[in-house]
Amino acid sequence: MYRQPQPTRLFPLQTRLIHASAGMRLRVVSGRLWLTQPNAAQDLFLGPGSEVDLLQDWVVIGADAEPEDSTQERYSEFLLTPLVEPRPGWLQRLRKSRMAKRVRSGVSVIW
Repeated sequence: MYRQPQPTRLFPLQTRLIHASAGMRLRVVSGRLWLTQPNAAQDLFLGPGSEVDLLQDWVVIGADAEPEDSTQERYSEFLLTPLVEPRPGWLQRLRKSRMAKRVRSGVSVIW
């Protein structure tokens, strides 16, 4: 079972380095983030609900400066999720196998 990740919080001007060569999706939950990618002509500024697929290492994200509206929270939150779900573990594959079905159905198995 895949568990939903919790948002990561960045305070104003705080940055994070992301290695995403395996493929990650960045989604802004709250606040405003800027995104710098290697070999990109310009940075991206992302607001709540924005999503970007990341496919390389050395991606830098940072929280924007203090929010202009004082009613907003003083941090930004984002979610990183893999673009591909991980393969099921060997135990989950075994449970779905024909051998497991035979054992559950009461057929004797000779090793």
